[in-house]
Amino acid sequence: MTSRTLLILSIAAILAVGAGLWFSRQPSSPSAGAYGELYPRLKEQLGSISAVRIFDAGEVLAVELVPEESPQEATPGKRWGVAERAGYPADESMLRQLLLSIAEATIYEEKTSNPEQYATLGVEDVSAADASGIRIELTGPQPAVNLIVGKHGVSARSTYVRRAAESRSWLIDTRIDADTAPDAWLRESIIDVSADRIQSAAVNIQGAGPYTAAKAARADADFAVTGLPRGKSLSSPSAANGFATALAGLALSDVQTRDDFGATPPEAQASFMTFDGLVVTLDGWTRDDEHFIALQATFDPAQAEKFKIATAADAGQAESAADAKEPQGQTGESMPSETTAAAGSDQDSNPAPASTVQQEIQATQARVEGWVYQIPDYKYEGIFKPLDDLLAP
Repeated sequence: MTSRTLLILSIAAILAVGAGLWFSRQPSSPSAGAYGELYPRLKEQLGSISAVRIFDAGEVLAVELVPEESPQEATPGKRWGVAERAGYPADESMLRQLLLSIAEATIYEEKTSNPEQYATLGVEDVSAADASGIRIELTGPQPAVNLIVGKHGVSARSTYVRRAAESRSWLIDTRIDADTAPDAWLRESIIDVSADRIQSAAVNIQGAGPYTAAKAARADADFAVTGLPRGKSLSSPSAANGFATALAGLALSDVQTRDDFGATPPEAQASFMTFDGLVVTLDGWTRDDEHFIALQATFDPAQAEKFKIATAADAGQAESAADAKEPQGQTGESMPSETTAAAGSDQDSNPAPASTVQQEIQATQARVEGWVYQIPDYKYEGIFKPLDDLLAP
């Protein structure tokens, strides 16, 4: 092949690429931006949606989201579940964002009607094994939504789309994102117990001795550990303080039913108690380098009463000491002091009323019962911390 031939072929390739880019960016009609909504009246029909289905390449149903009534939910009405995860609650804010992005989409430009050019925009039929786009079905509205979502446009908020029954494709003024991984649609939050509430953690790991880390009072800076081996000590006074945040913002990576997970005995167990009587018991497993937990929430009235009384007594002692030590004002009344202010602060930080904690437990138990959660490694290690990790060398 001569250099002249190579030059001609190179120029032809450059022109072809340039034509493809020009084609994807140019409107096919001079009236760009004048087409109106992609799905007129859809926004008024969002409440009628009975299913959301996302199809991947090869016409594979990747994710199905369905609404269902759940009398156990803390809030009344519908909740949405992920069918591929046995109906586990979906992230409704993520779903809402998807539905609104479709309902509010406005057509900005008409694009190709030539099937040979669809792949340039990612709007080819998803029946193809190598299709780059996805197809979204919304059943319930009239007409039903059947939309092929392709690549994002040049601007930050634009997407190439094609209504599946039509030949024309469009550039819309909205960014549509719809993940095809079922776990991405799960409601992530499992439980969230703030650090100031944790009073104790009792840990028992298979093959190691059990131990307990606890505070005698809310005001304690550090957790004291019982069950230390003879002759051993903590690496520092604060070595066990990580238990305070072990249940803070605990979120899942994935989920499965307890029946699907199987009846294997747990490899680790932990029980966390709060000053206000909440008890969270956790079972832990490690499988194929992934970590899993199941949990149960219960109420301990004796625990709640114990620390309610202790807090009130501490506050009363502080106030009596303040009365005895503070100088009197000209009128004979005692002057305000930092000590009495501290006593008031202790009273303000009293554990929550038992009725509030029991409502929290009821909602938590309804959410977690029957499920096994995959969680991040660092969270698992924070819950089931080996005693050796707390000890001085």
